[in-house]
Amino acid sequence: MGEKIRIHHKGTKNTKFLMVLKKKNSFVPFVSLWLKHSFLLITFFLTILSSAFADDWVVVEGNSSMENITKEDARRLAIEDAERNAVEQVAGVTVSADTLVSNFTVSSDVISAIPYGKVIEREILTEDIQVTKDETKARPSSIYHVQMKVKVAKEKGNIDPYFKLEASLDRTVYKDGEEMQLKIKPARDCYITIFNILEDDSVLTLIPNRHIRDTFIKADEYLIFPDEGIKKMGINLKVHTPDGKNITKEKIYILCFKQPVEFGSKFEEGLFGIYKGATAFIKELKREVVDIPLSERAEKYLPYEIRKE
Repeated sequence: MGEKIRIHHKGTKNTKFLMVLKKKNSFVPFVSLWLKHSFLLITFFLTILSSAFADDWVVVEGNSSMENITKEDARRLAIEDAERNAVEQVAGVTVSADTLVSNFTVSSDVISAIPYGKVIEREILTEDIQVTKDETKARPSSIYHVQMKVKVAKEKGNIDPYFKLEASLDRTVYKDGEEMQLKIKPARDCYITIFNILEDDSVLTLIPNRHIRDTFIKADEYLIFPDEGIKKMGINLKVHTPDGKNITKEKIYILCFKQPVEFGSKFEEGLFGIYKGATAFIKELKREVVDIPLSERAEKYLPYEIRKE
């Protein structure tokens, strides 16, 4: 068993630099030399500070066609387009489908699969529906447009191409009250954490939980969650739509690590129908995950939809 990795945010310590110059009978050169070295030192120190505290906030735009989709879905796609543009701008890369395939991170949640950075905060500045005319079409086209301020945290290191993760749901659309089951197979021995991301971006923990503390799983072996043994312990993944909604969209977020990782208690346990509404959100989770090098983890997002009959 490897050592446990505890997730925490590092504080910044004030550092004092001390430089002593001694030169007899040479006051003017001494002052000149002192000023020169002081300037270089201050410049170096400010460079360090700017690197440590530089925020990667960028203002970007996103668009989505509204053809044959709901206004809600068009808005979501426009936001995802803006987030992708933000990662491209901060990381200095062009994100394409080929990029995702080549980095072994293909996911139904494309934005979350980008291997160069994670969106950890966002603020919508403006949003509207724009109508454009196309001579090749009989009717004008409607485009959902957003302008956003987005903060991106850059990923560290490179993906381990041999640390792959297979994961799937038993289906992608559920009726209210139905049970969900996950099927997971890692390419190497690892430690697994499973989160449920709700429609409002709040995060619940599925594994580990009060009954499952040991998160180690073997390479090339399937983990079925929950299996019959786990169900006998009273654990099930029964899905429900929030009050007042007929359709809701959520995600399962699976993380596998080469070493054990502890996220603490900020992400509330989401089993047994117990949810107090005091859990943390996806932006807090992304901040912690992005501190773990890409080579040390594999991840997969599994989106699904719940519908009331």
